[in-house]
Amino acid sequence: MSERQVVMITPHGDPLGRIGEPDIGGQCVYIRELVSELASQGTRVLTFTRDRSDGKPKQEPIAPGADLIRIPCGPEGFLPKEKIHPYLSEFANRMSTHLRGDEIIISHFWDGGYVAGLLESTDKWIHTSHSLGKRKLASLPQEDHAKYNERIRTESDIIERCDAVIASTTLECQDLVNLYGADKAKISVIPPGVDTNRFHPPDDRQALKKELGFSPGLLVSTMGRLDIRKGFDLFFRAAAQVMEQLGKETDIQFVLSAGTDAEDLHEARERDRLAKLLKTLQIEKSVRWLPVLSADEVPLYYGASDVFAMPSRYELFGIVLLEAMACGVPVVATKFGGPPEIVSDGRDGRLVDPTNINMFASAIVDLLRNPNLREQMGKTAREHVEERYCWKTLARKHQKLYVNDGEE
Repeated sequence: MSERQVVMITPHGDPLGRIGEPDIGGQCVYIRELVSELASQGTRVLTFTRDRSDGKPKQEPIAPGADLIRIPCGPEGFLPKEKIHPYLSEFANRMSTHLRGDEIIISHFWDGGYVAGLLESTDKWIHTSHSLGKRKLASLPQEDHAKYNERIRTESDIIERCDAVIASTTLECQDLVNLYGADKAKISVIPPGVDTNRFHPPDDRQALKKELGFSPGLLVSTMGRLDIRKGFDLFFRAAAQVMEQLGKETDIQFVLSAGTDAEDLHEARERDRLAKLLKTLQIEKSVRWLPVLSADEVPLYYGASDVFAMPSRYELFGIVLLEAMACGVPVVATKFGGPPEIVSDGRDGRLVDPTNINMFASAIVDLLRNPNLREQMGKTAREHVEERYCWKTLARKHQKLYVNDGEE
């Protein structure tokens, strides 16, 4: 593979951006980790993203043998992914000057796929959706369908024209076939992975709690982008019920890591909505709301947690689940989307309908009341991640797809 160059296209999501900043999420982690592992295995990788005019260099290494190139297009500054479409032709034109014309193109999300479709010459085009417009509409029926028309048309065109598609889960594979009419023969299911060296169980969970400024009691955490789909309002409502069920004598704290000082209007509105809910529930003193954690801090907060919650209304995959499980933490996760393919309910975590607050809260309470169960589930979770989600193994599957014309 070293003689053939792989190109990753991710216009809106900077793989070296700080996770939790606007439009910097699981997709960025996925690309960064995959690229790093591909490079370590001898593949030369170039990754292209939009320059946000935030002072970051036009080109910098992701890893030895893998560079990130930031392409200026459109107005200066941050541009939400929902508004990036008019400038993607400019992105493609500028990006093409860096290409030889014989690269293996890996496009990410519909904006990356749109750019890939504009390139005149490539050796092979593989697409990864990360999320699908039709599935999002199905999970959020109150959304304005008209806003998704352009995206869905673009997704349909990408899926028809590309040479191969990578799906994160079998559920996504089914959606591609059933919702978009994709040819199942050109879909390969390869899940995201996790760096098990960076994310690992702590030597002493209680000492870590103390180091991070928590009391020695119970700790339930969650993290992600400020977006209604992430269900942090459901997390707060469940937290109130957990406290009620466990009683005032129980020392319990909840942590949410979400938001930055560079929030867009959508995120600012979600912050205000959540802040009002916290006051209404009267649990502000028991919730520590932190801004987005640094890359070095994230594994520490997982490791200090007794339970990690993913309250998403729908989650295509959920890399944070893998990270928490790699740290030996049992998870309580949404049953809507990809998590059921990661979490074995009752073995390494619990699967719930997070909109059913009683169910959500009860699952957390059951784990908090049973330290032996938490320990066993956490151990099983770590073993599960090591066995199935190590990036070294998954990167080899990607390599095989690149060279075998879609055959795994």
